Amino acid sequence: MKNKFRLLAIVLSLIFILSGCASGSTMAVRDNSTAAETTNAAATTYSDSKSALPVSDSSGQSGKVVAIDPGNVADSGKKIIYTVNISLQADDANKAITDISNKAIELGGYISNSSYSQGDNSATGSVTVRISPEKLKELTEHIGTIGTVLSSNMGSQDVTAQYVDITARLENAQAQEAQLLAIMAKAVEIKDILSVRTELDTIQSEIEELKGEIRLMDNQVGYSTVIISVTQPTPPPVTPEADKNSGLIARWSFNYILQNVQKGFANSMSFTVNTLGVIFIVLSYLLIPAVIIGGVTVIIVFIVKRSKKKKISASKPEDLNEPKQ
Repeated sequence: MKNKFRLLAIVLSLIFILSGCASGSTMAVRDNSTAAETTNAAATTYSDSKSALPVSDSSGQSGKVVAIDPGNVADSGKKIIYTVNISLQADDANKAITDISNKAIELGGYISNSSYSQGDNSATGSVTVRISPEKLKELTEHIGTIGTVLSSNMGSQDVTAQYVDITARLENAQAQEAQLLAIMAKAVEIKDILSVRTELDTIQSEIEELKGEIRLMDNQVGYSTVIISVTQPTPPPVTPEADKNSGLIARWSFNYILQNVQKGFANSMSFTVNTLGVIFIVLSYLLIPAVIIGGVTVIIVFIVKRSKKKKISASKPEDLNEPKQ
C-alpha cells in the first residue's frame, strides 16, 4: 500500500511538472508567433499588441450627418471593442431619446442606460446603446437625421492578444481538470482522494473565472457601446413690446383719451353693477328673517290690541248699572 501511495505521489508530481512545461511551451510559441508577425505580417492571423490605436471620426461642420463605419470586422478575425460618443442637439430631447432607442432595438441592439431631465427653460438627456459593430453605420446615420450633431468620436481597443491568452489558459486548465478526474477515479485511499479533490476545486474555480472573462469579452466585442448625449436648445428671451401710449404727444392724442374714457366708463358700470349686486345679495339674506320677525310682531300687536278691546267692552255694563249719587 505504501508503494502505491508513493507511486501516486510521483505521478501527481510528473503531471504538475508536465503542465508547467506545457504552459511554458505555449508562451514560447506565442512569443515566436509575435516575432514572426513582426517580420512578416502575412505569417499570422492575430496581432500581439494589447490595444489598437484609437480611431476617431468627428464632424467638422455643425449639423452634418455623421456616419461611423468600423468596416467589416467579422472577417478580420480580430477581437476589437468599439466605443462611440455622440453629442446631439434636438428640438425635443425626450422625443429624440425615444427615437434613438426604437431604432437601436430595430437593428438588434438594446438599451443599457437612459436618462432625461427637464428644467424651466432647458431639457437634457442621454441614452447608452449596445449594438453590433456591423450596425454602427446605420445607427449613426439615423442619429444624424434626428437633430444637429455637435460632435462625434469613436475609440477602439484590440483585445485579440488577451482573448488568445485567456483561451489558452482555459484549455490548459481543462486539460488539468481531465487529468485530475482520471486520477481521482483510480484513487483508493481517502487521503489521496481529498488531496486530488483540493487540487480539482482550485482548477475548476479557475476554469469558471476564465469562462466568465471570455463571456464578458465576447459581449464587449459583439456589442459596441454608443453613448448619445442629447440637449435641447434654450428658447431665446422674449423682448417686451413697446408701449404705444408712451410719450407726451401720444399720451394726449385723441385715441389715448378715447380709450381711457371708454375704460373709465366700463369701470364705472362694472363698479355700479357689482355694488347693486352686493346690495341685492345682502337684502336676499335679510328678507326672510325680516318677514318672519315682522309677521310675528304684527301678530303680537294684533293680539294685544284685541285683548284690550275685550277688557274695555266688558267693563262698560258695570259702569251703567252703578247707582247715581
